[in-house]
Amino acid sequence: MKTVTRVDARYMPTGVRRFDGHPFIEALPPLPDTKQSLLLQLSNYPDPPTGSLRQASEIVRTMELSTLSDVVYPFPDYAESALDLSKIIRESYVARNPLNAIDIQRRHALASNCADGVPFPADWKSSAQGHFMMAITGMGKSTFWNAFSLHYPQVINHAAYGNHPLLARQIVYIVLSVPHDATLKGLCIQFFDEIDRILGDTEYSKAARSAPSISLMVELMGTVATAVSLGLIVIDDVQNLRAAKGTTAEFLLNLFSAIVERLGISLFLMSTPAIDKVLVNIVRNTRKSASSGCVYIPPMTRRSNLWKDFTETYWTYTFVKRKKRLTDSIRDAWWDASAGDTAFAVLAFMLTQQNAIGGTVEEVNEQGFQRTTATNLAILQPAIAALRSRRISTLQRFDDLLFGKEYWDLMRRIKTEPAVESSVKDEFDEVIETAKESQQSQTKKKAKKSQSQDTDFKSPIEDPLLKYE
Repeated sequence: MKTVTRVDARYMPTGVRRFDGHPFIEALPPLPDTKQSLLLQLSNYPDPPTGSLRQASEIVRTMELSTLSDVVYPFPDYAESALDLSKIIRESYVARNPLNAIDIQRRHALASNCADGVPFPADWKSSAQGHFMMAITGMGKSTFWNAFSLHYPQVINHAAYGNHPLLARQIVYIVLSVPHDATLKGLCIQFFDEIDRILGDTEYSKAARSAPSISLMVELMGTVATAVSLGLIVIDDVQNLRAAKGTTAEFLLNLFSAIVERLGISLFLMSTPAIDKVLVNIVRNTRKSASSGCVYIPPMTRRSNLWKDFTETYWTYTFVKRKKRLTDSIRDAWWDASAGDTAFAVLAFMLTQQNAIGGTVEEVNEQGFQRTTATNLAILQPAIAALRSRRISTLQRFDDLLFGKEYWDLMRRIKTEPAVESSVKDEFDEVIETAKESQQSQTKKKAKKSQSQDTDFKSPIEDPLLKYE
């Protein structure tokens, strides 16, 4: 589990006019000047082995092979996602300036549930956006996010902005995963657990678990997300929506859409192609979840310059005694062992070296990759062979590997169909309506019991109109 980084706010001009005077944006780390610099920030190249290290003991060099797992190769597709995420984290806060009167009213309405007659501002409009990354298993979705998030603190503590008191804790991002059973309750509980872990001194999860209904839990999720000035929600394993029962998949996608439109929090979704059949009939909410862009990362092809550069980069981390020149023949054997999938390629290279260390001739060659394929990677061969074949009929057996017709149709529709406008209040209310309906049908006795629980329920409150009294 990633260590939480907490810092005190230091405000710096961004050079972007629409960001001027926004404390939550000016407290974020400054961005590099060029797209290339942004991409290079994602890379990580540990010290490669020296000639003397390649002569070290077999055990030492076998242990050193784990260095390969620390290498982060900056794929060109990462640049688009890095730029989009840098933008949507900041855009998330444009409409949520804590010094702005409209946002103060919005935050008060959410914290008080409009109980004192102060309504949610009708003219407030979310500036949040969504970004979608799709890639087959092993093509570096999590690697990208881990590399990107290293450059951001997770919590920023605010005390004052100029002459304005600003007592606030800003959570820049949280990371969630769609549960294997794709239940709304599971995702909500995960949200509160993660908020408590990040802040370290709250019990939002305890409050959520005491909620008498899912609908109240979802409302509480909105209250807490606003209270902690959350900038970005990252949701991994979106393909697990396949396991959703009934209309739950659409219900969760409605929630994702409401996070962007009602709460004003940007969204980053990561998935394998297996999600396409779930999304293809729900274009409206998919479009909102990918409003800033959708990137898909395919496997590397055998003759591509990308594969050549990738293999040359990793070849630097050769730990066997005899480091040969990387020939096209070796590169082809390497591709056959991995089909251009990043995770398979790194694993094949690591295992081939491990098998060679201590052998009669310590080198990485074509025969070494072939032996690794036939032995260590035997269990993965059906999937790797399917990727090598590029035949749809074969890939269809592995839905996490195939960008099928549904995916490309979905991308076409997202780009061509107009967005459906909706009231930001109605958008969020729609999410909790189904759960509320079931409560309304309960007996009077159960209703009274539920009402009693609601009275005792302690919602976390962050109300800008009350904070400084």
